[in-house]
Amino acid sequence: MSNPCPSPIPEHWQLPDAIRNRLGVEPGRQRVMDEDNHLLLILHAPPTPDDDELRRAILFWQDHEDEWESHPEEGGREALRNHLQRYADLAHRLDDQVEAAKTPRDFFEVMKQTNPLLRAARNQLNVLEEARSARPDSRFLIVMRDQAVAIDRAIELVAADAKSGMDFTMAENAEQQAQFSYEAGIEARRLNRLVAFFFPIATLVAVFGINKPEDILHMPSFWIVLAVGVMAGFLVLFVLSLRMKAK
Repeated sequence: MSNPCPSPIPEHWQLPDAIRNRLGVEPGRQRVMDEDNHLLLILHAPPTPDDDELRRAILFWQDHEDEWESHPEEGGREALRNHLQRYADLAHRLDDQVEAAKTPRDFFEVMKQTNPLLRAARNQLNVLEEARSARPDSRFLIVMRDQAVAIDRAIELVAADAKSGMDFTMAENAEQQAQFSYEAGIEARRLNRLVAFFFPIATLVAVFGINKPEDILHMPSFWIVLAVGVMAGFLVLFVLSLRMKAK
């Protein structure tokens, strides 16, 4: 009796009902089904940043005569090879992005792609490992499993490099910011010293500014006050220097 609900399995595939009845409308998670010497692999296409966590399933069917079919991409064995190669190519591209990354934002963009890709590749490896265990004499599945192991390892290394790169650049930026703050503090102290030195003189200039310059120069008291102002400036500068050293 046919299932009234639509199935992700092509109608012309002669799969046992035990497999068809286990699938709903959506293929669901990556997994393997083994019934009546028929093997069905449900894998996911490589995730992308804009897929909204909706995974596109790819089905691979090995019948009881060791013939392979695939959907939606046709080709059977070759389609499975191409599927794994897409994972490998994406891992290589992300590795190039890590090498070219310079800022925490660059590394974060890589991590946004690498983390879901690593989860998908790891689940895919588990499926192929289970399929190899179900068909221990299948040389093809052994080769596919080994390729999945290499892909998983490559993506894991890219994820680790991206994480380390982001941590390093963030620490480096924090160190540079601390250095900038330190240099700004030094410049501020220098400015304070200049202000402390010239403030008494500026005050005196403001006081005597109401008189004509030629009158001020001929006032004996002007030179005395000027000398006192300079000495006061040095005294204030000296006191500030002692306080800064004490801190």
